[in-house]
Amino acid sequence: MNDAVPGFVAGAVQWAPEFLDPLRGAEKAVAAIAEAASAGARLLVFPEAWLVGYPYWSGIMPSEPEYQMYRQLLLERAVTLDGPEFALIRTAAAEHGMTVVMGHNERVGSTIYCSLAYIGQDGQLLGNHRKLIPTQAERLVWGRGDGSDLEAYDTPLGKLGGLNCFEHQMAPARYALCGMGVQLHASVWPGHAFIDGLIDASTRHLSHENGCFVIVARECMSPDRVGAGVPKPERTAAHFHTHGGSAIIAPGGEYLAGPVFDTETIVLAQIDLARIGVVKWFFDGVGHYAAPEVFSLRVDRRPKPAVTFVDTEGEPR
Repeated sequence: MNDAVPGFVAGAVQWAPEFLDPLRGAEKAVAAIAEAASAGARLLVFPEAWLVGYPYWSGIMPSEPEYQMYRQLLLERAVTLDGPEFALIRTAAAEHGMTVVMGHNERVGSTIYCSLAYIGQDGQLLGNHRKLIPTQAERLVWGRGDGSDLEAYDTPLGKLGGLNCFEHQMAPARYALCGMGVQLHASVWPGHAFIDGLIDASTRHLSHENGCFVIVARECMSPDRVGAGVPKPERTAAHFHTHGGSAIIAPGGEYLAGPVFDTETIVLAQIDLARIGVVKWFFDGVGHYAAPEVFSLRVDRRPKPAVTFVDTEGEPR
């Protein structure tokens, strides 16, 4: 946006989620929004599936009783966009003038999606993106998105978009966001140590490839952070150990803040959109460095419902 705010503070939340406790999770999100606002932030990004927690238990056999217990609890406690949890978060966003990107477990009927909700500084829902393809064991937990919500949003801070975790390895998804002119990219992941190197490579490359700021949000988690009222992990305890790694990256790959490990914090950095033009002078993937006579990308954003009803006039309804 030409009239975007020239300089502001962005933040990445590196707090443990309230595992399988949607209301307490929403209240914790409200506290994070207030804390970030007190530090001057105007954009705040939460990790992947932070509300109501990443399914760390998905790494064991689905036949295990513990797996089945957590699977059922997630189905019962996953959130909806029109539910009380998002009402609290949206109210807090409006109260503090904060643009918020929230990773969440979204329930639609009996299917759960790994989703990213975008909330404007006025508390209005800008949009919601469902992860296109869950990764590995996640495929038994989350449904697949249909691409109709792959979008970037005009905000007073700049053009805002993002991806969930291994969606960053999907070159067409990255290029599609480049075509949308994303300036601020929400990059959300769990905090597993074994993907640190991949995240460093992926996010810094993206900041150069798309000429954008990248806000990397990851979480610290451990079995002792599972709250009262939720069964403690036993067979899956080892999977619950994550150490964060949140960061904020400038166009071109420079770390402005982080990556930060092994502590619950909110990572903050100053954003100056003027830096984008310098990077894109060297490489603009959809501008002077595109080769449309050789390469082209077609993105189908039409909704793809499983069932379409046709009325008597022959029109879908």
